[in-house]
Amino acid sequence: MRRRTFLMSAAGAATLGGLSLLGTWQANATETRPLRTAPTTPFAVGVRQYNWMRGSRQVTTMVYYPATGSAGGRPITNAPVAPGVFPVCEYTHGSGASPNGALDHIRPLAAAGFIVPAPVFTSASIGDTYNGNLPRDVSEVITRTLALNTGSDPLAGHIDTAAGVGVSGYSMGGMTTHALLTAFPDSRITVAVPMACVDMGNPSSTVKAKVLFMHGDRDPVCQYSSARQAYAELPPAKAFLTFIGADHTATWGNTNAVAVRTWLDWMRWTMYGDLAARDRLPSDAAGSNTRWEANLGPTQPPTTPPPAGQRYEAETPPAVCQGTIDSNHAGFSGSGFCNGTNAVGAYSQLTVNAAAAGTATLGVRFANGGGARPANLVVNGSTVATVSFESTGAWTGWSTKTLTAVMNAGSNTVRLVPTTAAGLPNIDFIQVG
Repeated sequence: MRRRTFLMSAAGAATLGGLSLLGTWQANATETRPLRTAPTTPFAVGVRQYNWMRGSRQVTTMVYYPATGSAGGRPITNAPVAPGVFPVCEYTHGSGASPNGALDHIRPLAAAGFIVPAPVFTSASIGDTYNGNLPRDVSEVITRTLALNTGSDPLAGHIDTAAGVGVSGYSMGGMTTHALLTAFPDSRITVAVPMACVDMGNPSSTVKAKVLFMHGDRDPVCQYSSARQAYAELPPAKAFLTFIGADHTATWGNTNAVAVRTWLDWMRWTMYGDLAARDRLPSDAAGSNTRWEANLGPTQPPTTPPPAGQRYEAETPPAVCQGTIDSNHAGFSGSGFCNGTNAVGAYSQLTVNAAAAGTATLGVRFANGGGARPANLVVNGSTVATVSFESTGAWTGWSTKTLTAVMNAGSNTVRLVPTTAAGLPNIDFIQVG
């Protein structure tokens, strides 16, 4: 079992900025599991405390749930449970925090129709994740929560034990969430949302979960590259929401509406079978500082494709690649991609046609497994924009950068020219709309 090491430090406020970037999206068209209808209006939130034990370890847990009454406001202790049967999605807070301090994550989830057990780990550290204590505690919390459905507890009869179990968490809690899929697996888990996590090991063959990662790509606490490796190792269904230029707190609750709505629709789709929620995910994740990537299965075409129009492959003449045409990284279109020479000015050029003069939309599909690779977009000999090709986490992680440029009627040359010695990312194609 592998271990990734990293440094924990105090994190400041999120710094959100950068270009909007839509990644790939594939969805499984064979969603046939009969589940309950997802609630369409929010609930009030109740909370009950349980003092459970795992052997000699006390695992105090706050269980949040949909309650009767008016939506909004803080959770109400021991409030009556709302009519209905609700899936379970556990939440693990970060180091030095508590469930009460994580209400920006927990409250929207419970209000949306989920029962959210949240163990209290105020004295725990990341070492308790690596040694398995926290993942095993969470598994115990899941067992105890599901058992409430058949007892005399007020939650009895309100817990959906057939929909699988969701787990989620932030920072130390995100690590614990990923550990439950890898180093300390729990086969009951069908959905997971690790936020600002690191890779905790190889995926377990006993866990079949749909996994959504959320992470700032400038996180100094839990390295973005480690989360990207964790994402790359998992099979579909999976998605990754990157906050470009953001630090460790990028995903934090109501301060980030993009994170909240994407998370909630991921849970509505995976635990209620809400296909409309699934189809909203690309627009949920869209923002001026986001990159969305998802692979939910091979049977449905991309929901967020490059702009409609003619596709020009970077490996197909009259395209010019100042480098090599390679095919060693999976996921490309056509017969290969342009792997440019790592040098200033080593360009990739395509000749494209426009039916009429005017502004065109260009979708540049690329992969970048290294650091940022800035380039100039040169159209018909004139530089029209400077493009920041951010890391896609791996050379098999393809994304689409959407740009605009004025075209002449007829033939045009479109050239991407790197401005640093790192050269270009791998260029798959440009699609002109």
